[in-house]
Amino acid sequence: VYGGLRFFERQEIKDALAYLRLISNRDDDASFERVVNLPTRGIGARTLEVLRAYSREHAKSMWVAAFECNDDLGAKAVACLQAFLALVEKLDAETQGLPLHEQVDHVIQRSGIIAHYKKEPRDRAEGRLENLDELVSAARSFETDERPATGTDGEDDARLPPLLDFLSHAALESGDAQADSGADCVQ
Repeated sequence: VYGGLRFFERQEIKDALAYLRLISNRDDDASFERVVNLPTRGIGARTLEVLRAYSREHAKSMWVAAFECNDDLGAKAVACLQAFLALVEKLDAETQGLPLHEQVDHVIQRSGIIAHYKKEPRDRAEGRLENLDELVSAARSFETDERPATGTDGEDDARLPPLLDFLSHAALESGDAQADSGADCVQ
């Protein structure tokens, strides 16, 4: 659909991909900020501001800041942050060695995203959940479309792990690939 929201730009897809990026790279501050309180887990704006300030001041990622700046936060905020950090670590450990589509499905199921979106009005929730299922299907298709693991000379290719490869693909797909409305082309 021309002018519609592209698949990888949908809120629920961005949320799932942010969890996946954080699992593969804890220092991804944009992904950290996107999902640290999704679903709501009691981490408010003040806590995030303390983390951002600590992160900037010490030139560290927000992930590291969440471990180190406990003295600057209240006990409740620290407990909520620690629960989030433990969740990401657990998701990472549980998805090691799984095929790509199972990694994506596991993260979507266990991160709390599904429960979060089920709370929305029924028609919107159904659409979001269908999109999340489609993300798993996209990961499955991506797996089957992958090139062989060996190069033409028979030696192993030095390539990204499937999850990183898929996340790179998703980043490219969410780019500005759609024609501008004024472009000289069929619309």
